[in-house]
Amino acid sequence: MFDLTLIVLVRAIHIFAGVIWAGATFTTAWAVLPAAIRQPAPGFGEVARRVGMISMMAALISVLSGIYLFAALHAHDESAGARVLGAGAVTALLALGIGLLVGRPTGRKLGQLQQRNDAAAAAEIDKLRRRATLVSRATAGLLGLSVIAMATFRFASAL
Repeated sequence: MFDLTLIVLVRAIHIFAGVIWAGATFTTAWAVLPAAIRQPAPGFGEVARRVGMISMMAALISVLSGIYLFAALHAHDESAGARVLGAGAVTALLALGIGLLVGRPTGRKLGQLQQRNDAAAAAEIDKLRRRATLVSRATAGLLGLSVIAMATFRFASAL
């Protein structure tokens, strides 16, 4: 039904995309956004847009490949490991949803207001920066749970 070579290839893609997604999210949440809030720098908007786009593409690839892998390897698995893996998948999907539905619109609006560069938008910019940081950290937390679940699911039945 499922070809082993394809499963290995998809797993490698899944892991690589997940590392990019989680790494970009963790770095943005805990280093880039706090630094940008403390001391905004010219060009930050372009960096944020590029990182956001790369992260979102990696997220979609990771989720799609993960769906394939779950269907191929764990579709009828009712073990503790499969439940842990499923919980990790749910946290990844929640992270993707928050990123798409809250993070992306917040970032777009923030970028538009920053380009206007007027004093009237300063309060709104500050509010959006705080929201972007909160969303980024929530997404990072969910991805952290997902990473832990995927790294440990094989050992769940031993506990």
